Amino acid sequence: MHRIHGMPGWALLIALLLSGVSVPARGAETFGYTSRKPQLWETERPLLEYEPGKNLFWHDPYLGNWEMCRAWPASANGCAPKWYVRGEMLALWRDADDSHPFATVGPAGPVVLSTAEFKPEFRAGVRALVGRSLGEWYRVEASYFGSHSWSDRAAVWNTDANGAGGIGNLYSPFSQFGDPVGVVGFDYNTFASIRFESRLNNGEVNLRRRILMRPGSYEASFLVGGRYLDISEQFDYHTYSALPGPLARTNDVNTDTRNKLIGFQIGLLGQFLIQPRCWIDFEMKGGIYQNRASLDRVFTVTEIGGQTSSIPGEDTHDRTSLVGDLSLQFNYQFSPGWTFYAGYNAIWVTGVALAANNFETDISLLAVGPALINHGGQVVYHGPNFGLVFAW
Repeated sequence: MHRIHGMPGWALLIALLLSGVSVPARGAETFGYTSRKPQLWETERPLLEYEPGKNLFWHDPYLGNWEMCRAWPASANGCAPKWYVRGEMLALWRDADDSHPFATVGPAGPVVLSTAEFKPEFRAGVRALVGRSLGEWYRVEASYFGSHSWSDRAAVWNTDANGAGGIGNLYSPFSQFGDPVGVVGFDYNTFASIRFESRLNNGEVNLRRRILMRPGSYEASFLVGGRYLDISEQFDYHTYSALPGPLARTNDVNTDTRNKLIGFQIGLLGQFLIQPRCWIDFEMKGGIYQNRASLDRVFTVTEIGGQTSSIPGEDTHDRTSLVGDLSLQFNYQFSPGWTFYAGYNAIWVTGVALAANNFETDISLLAVGPALINHGGQVVYHGPNFGLVFAW
């Protein structure tokens, strides 16, 4: 047996490979599967990633030729849809000018109960829209948002000795908090509580018209339409007095208001393209509305161990209200026909009857009447939203 000195076996193998000697192997197969040229459908992107498809950037987020949107396939261009629907979650914060005191400790003492204690946090609701393109220049839309409801309550106890021979030293707004003196039956309370609830619903029908713009990354449209808002509120006031004998009693004042606003609005929408499939919408709307404001009130006195009496009152008045609406939205089209959006909204409403503002502090008007509605309130609703658009 001869041995090649100085040349290990692995070096000999490398030399054979470099010299072009092939080692038999299953070169036609890989892990048992025969190699072949991929089919076309195996190399195409998933359908959800085709771009840009139909969207609501008016008209083409790719700044292409509008005439090419009519070419086949439409998915190769950014095109205006024939139909589109939007659905979103809309959270709103209620911010109103209805802060009032309702109890103090002692005459003209520190305020221990007021509507400032209410914490109307963000309340979630829904908003839905369906739209139809009328050619290349017009779109008609119908939308609704609602199911927003805010509520809260606050209460206070006091067992201090009072000047009427009992316990409880909470003074009420009926005596202007003991100015000049307390009123037996309304002041000298051991317990006082307040509660409110507010609901908001909104419906709109609008016609949009595209504004002719120089080709670029900016589009605009204006709208005209009608809008209906329903703002309903309830405010409840309750006190308990523990004075000796027949002077002990409870007082309840339940105040309900409702505002039915219907009117005409105009608006402007600006769209700013950031990059393909991504743009920002900024919209302003405003209108003048006829508000049918109504007030329903019930004043109930319950003598401890005795008689209960209720005194109702109501009033209705028509007035002019103003509504302003701002919206800023970020849009991203993640697939043909589907767009995700998120943003922030603010709605201003003036000339409305808020329940807390309609709490009657005049004892004569409360017991005898007439009930008089206060419709000079203002309220702002604002908050974030996110949702999806499907266009086809």
